[in-house]
Formats: sequence, C-alpha cells, structure tokens
Amino acid sequence: MSRASTAPRTPLPSRFWVFWSCLTAGSAADGMTLIALTWAASTVTDSALAISLVAMAERLPWLLFALPVGAVVDRLPRIALMATAGAARAVAMLALGGLLLTSDASIGLLVAFALFFGTTEVAYGIAADTAVPLLAAGGVAQANGHVRASQILSNDFVGRPLGGLLLKAGLAVPFLGNALLNGASAGVLLALRRRIEDRPPAARDGSVGTQALHGLRLVRRDPLLRLLAGSAVVLNTLYAAMLAGQVLFVRESLGLGSLGYALLLSAAAVGGVAGSQYARRLLDRLGAARSLLTALLNMALCFLGVGFLPTAPVVVVLYAIASAAVAFWSVSTLTLRQLAVDTHVLGRVNATFRMVTFGMSVVGMLLGGVLVEAATGPLRPEQALRVPYWLAGVLYLLLLVFLKPRLTAAGSDAREEGEPDGQDTPSGR
Repeated sequence: MSRASTAPRTPLPSRFWVFWSCLTAGSAADGMTLIALTWAASTVTDSALAISLVAMAERLPWLLFALPVGAVVDRLPRIALMATAGAARAVAMLALGGLLLTSDASIGLLVAFALFFGTTEVAYGIAADTAVPLLAAGGVAQANGHVRASQILSNDFVGRPLGGLLLKAGLAVPFLGNALLNGASAGVLLALRRRIEDRPPAARDGSVGTQALHGLRLVRRDPLLRLLAGSAVVLNTLYAAMLAGQVLFVRESLGLGSLGYALLLSAAAVGGVAGSQYARRLLDRLGAARSLLTALLNMALCFLGVGFLPTAPVVVVLYAIASAAVAFWSVSTLTLRQLAVDTHVLGRVNATFRMVTFGMSVVGMLLGGVLVEAATGPLRPEQALRVPYWLAGVLYLLLLVFLKPRLTAAGSDAREEGEPDGQDTPSGR
C-alpha cells in the first residue's frame, strides 16, 4: 500500500490554520445545534417518535444527497462552496432563531430546518474533505489529524455544553449563536479563497446524476477503495449498533448515572483526540496497511473487553483506547483517499464514503435495537445489552483476518491495472 505513503513532515502553512479555524467554528456550531434542535422538539411534543424524526432529518441528507453533492464538489471551487454552505446555514439558523423569539415552533418546522441544515452540512463536509490537500502542502495526514481532533474537541467539549448553557438564556439563543459562528466562518473562507488556487479541473462529461453514479463506479473498480468502502460498511454498521443501546448499557450494566455517562463519553473523546494526533506518526512508522490492521485489532479487543468485563473503570479505559483506534482509522483512510485519488474526482469518491458511513449508521442503530430485544428473552437484560459489543468484537476480528492478506495487495495491484482511456479509475491512470 505504498501508493499512498505520506510526505516528509513539514510545517503546515498558515492558510491551513485559517481553514482549520473555520472548521473548528463550524463543528462547535454543529454541536450547539444538535443539542438545541432535539431540545426544541421536546418542548413541542412528548412523542419519542416525533423527536427522533427531527434527529433523523438532520442525518437523512447524507443518504439522499451525498452522491450528487460529490459531483457538484468536483465541478466548483471547494472553498467557495464551503463559504456558500456556511452562509446558507447562518441565514437558516438566524431565521429559525427569529421564529422562536416571536412564535412557537412545530415539529414540521423543526424537521424542515433540520433537513435544510443537514443538506448544507453535506456540501460543507464533502467540500472540506476534498479541500484539505489544497491547503496542507504535503502534510495531508498531519492536517487530517488536526482537523479530526478539533472536530471532536469543538463539537463534544465546546459545542454541546455551550448549546446546553445557551438554552438557559432562551430557546432561540443557540440558533442565533450558530448563525454568528457560521456567518463569521463563511466570511473568513471567502477571504481565504483569494489566497489559494481553488479551481478544480471540472470534469463536466455528463450530468450531475451521471457523475454521481460514476463516483460509485470509481470506488467499485479500484481494489484499495473497494476494500476501504466494504470495511466502512462493516465498521460503521456495528459501531452504530453499539451506540444504539449505549445509554442503557451504561445505566443497567455499569450502574452509572448521568455524571458517569458524561465522564465515559469524555474519556472516549480524549481517546479520539489522541488517536487523531498520533495518526501521522503511526502511518510513518508502520505504513498504511499495518497501521490500519493494528487499529482494527485494538477496536476488536476493546469491544470484546467491554462486553465481557462490564465494570466502569475497565470500560472507561477500553472506551478511550477504542475511540483512539476509531479516530486513527478515520484519519488514515481519509488520507489514503486524498493521496490516491486525483482531485477532479475526489469529491465524488469522498461523497461515496460519506454516504456509506452515515447510511450504514442508520441501519446499525436499527440492528442494535433488534439485537438487544431478541437477546432479552434468553439473557438477562444487562447481558442482552452486551450482545452488540460481543458481535462487533467477533466480526471486527473476522474482518481483520479478511483484510490482512488483501490490503497490501490492493495497493500494489491498483498501480498495475489502470484503464486505457484513463477515465474510469480514481487516479486517472
């Protein structure tokens, strides 16, 4: 898998840190909105289904629009597209905040805003993934690590607590704060665009729909990308299955209250930051294939440990290690895509992976609930809540066995195959 080796370590340029600050502000705003939207829904209705519709509406655009948005990202300047999406988010949040100041919201209204906000998030996120190589000056893995770490910190440690705090000042305040952060970020991104060459070689050979399907074909035909996408299906489905019953697992199996739950999530977030920051070093030391296999082994053993040793101190440590491995996997696979795929199709490839990630999360949440319900009869409730962890650990180990002989081969085979016309392979070979 040498085709995606990282460049020697060099200081990241100032333009990247400007870009990073915009992503950090956007992540903090996302955390505020995630808390505020569901809270606003809970003030309108007591129906768990209605409240869940608001949360699902924010994620649904990833499943519906990721592929066509990826094609659009490959046609337009990425930084400008991010600025436009950020400005649209700011306007939407300002409008929602104004409505909440003057009238009561309805579930339908909140669902509509969540859908719009999720759609702009799709454009912003895919464009951001695709823009990193333009700004990192060769230090792509290092840049991705910093981005991932800042997203965890700003979303989990800043955005969500700040959103909860601002809710005490009024239901509209978090949305107005979101508008302020996104508006400022959009202005900075527009200024940044003048400092870089942000003109992707637009491949306009066909409609947006045709190019969106072309992105799927690119991933399917490339051995390395196909392996990574298939792995993402397994990993994200099972990870979401564990998250589905996480609250009940913490309460019933670990016997922790809300404070203990918060501390557990904080430990996981700290692990995620550490994994993001260490990604570059591990990639340089072990190489891509061995690094990914090491991360996968850590995930498997940690989740098996959580399932078989459900005591709070042990689970806290295992959650932190597992989160570090998950973050490392995320940073590393994104880096591999960015280095292995030509810029004119990178938006479509990133969109395919994003769709897989968030689409399978929806399936995984449902799977987790079904597993726990099915196991509750034969097992005690606190044991049934461990079933997703057992299943994830075992299947992660099986995935490890499957990937071990294939990851290195995928990297070398992809260099040799190529297409005569250079049109249907990710790197245009």
